[in-house]
Amino acid sequence: MAGKNIRYYSSRQVKKRGKQDGRDWKWKFFPPKWPFQETKQPDPSLDQEEHTEFEGELLRRANENLTHISQQWSDIDKELHQNCRYAEDKYRTAKAAVKKESSEHEDAIKYYETAKASFYNYPKPRISNTLFWIFFIIITVAEVAFNALVFNVFGQSQSDTLIMAIGVMVSIPWLSDFIGKKLRMKNKSKTTIVLMTSAALVVFAGLIVIAVLRENIFEANKIVEALDIRWDINSMVFAFFIVNILLFAVIVVLAYQAGHKDPLKYRQTKRAFEDGANKLKAEAADLEEAAEGLANARIEFNRTHSERVAEFEKIKYKAKEERDLWVELVQLYRTSNMLVRRDKTRPKSFFVDLEWLILIPEILQNLDCNACCYEEERR
Repeated sequence: MAGKNIRYYSSRQVKKRGKQDGRDWKWKFFPPKWPFQETKQPDPSLDQEEHTEFEGELLRRANENLTHISQQWSDIDKELHQNCRYAEDKYRTAKAAVKKESSEHEDAIKYYETAKASFYNYPKPRISNTLFWIFFIIITVAEVAFNALVFNVFGQSQSDTLIMAIGVMVSIPWLSDFIGKKLRMKNKSKTTIVLMTSAALVVFAGLIVIAVLRENIFEANKIVEALDIRWDINSMVFAFFIVNILLFAVIVVLAYQAGHKDPLKYRQTKRAFEDGANKLKAEAADLEEAAEGLANARIEFNRTHSERVAEFEKIKYKAKEERDLWVELVQLYRTSNMLVRRDKTRPKSFFVDLEWLILIPEILQNLDCNACCYEEERR
């Protein structure tokens, strides 16, 4: 069982030797004399505390075999223990990663909730940004179409019409939006005031230039005569000028209502909210990945630990069988020894408990899991 060089005794051999040692006579065939026996002292003697030679041989072989089995376990456990410790280290690392990611996720939630509250509690404009841009696009399209129609109807070339229309589209809607939102600002720098003034002057100057061009076109355009338009040319130019001014004013008012008193702070608040949402999403993904890593590490830890426990139990059972075998042989030896004694008195050495004579090695009594967190983590 324990090795190729280990010798085992059969029950017949043990019985025979027990009787041989327990008798108070032995065979003697030379010189030939009936009854071919001679007297001897039974082994062990009644007051003998030491083991007989044969019992000592049985005990020695039993402990040698158990030592050999324990060495087998030591050799096997080198790799098993190493695998188990490696899996445990991975589990501890994965657990620490989950703890770290959980903490960061909690921080991300707090940051997101704070940023969200700040953003949604921030004073909102009277007109939403979406509604403003709807009106802006409608007015811009109307502005371009109106001015393009006027230039085209009254004889302006297609290229001039396109240039004028685009010029109006840029000057009026976009500069109006700029002026209106800057007007809304609570604290305006000197630079901002200068830019607002410049933008307004550009719009008015551009409209005046367009008005002059329209006046010249109207005067030279025979379509006006053909249509028998009786309006005063100055009045018509003034009317077109007023329409563009009104559109300019409308966009300025809409931009004012859609603007923020402190655009920089609003952008910072919005950016913090968006950053918080992105950070929370990223931390949630990191936490999920860490949790998956912990689950896989736990599975691997369970597997390596179970393999080690199963192999240990198998070797331990083998050692127990080995021990029981030799205990039975020693008991059989003592029983056979006592059967042939005339006075049936037990020697002192036979009172020694075999439980203390044949011991399973300490290494096979309990699995060495010193400092291992497996059992602790199961709770």
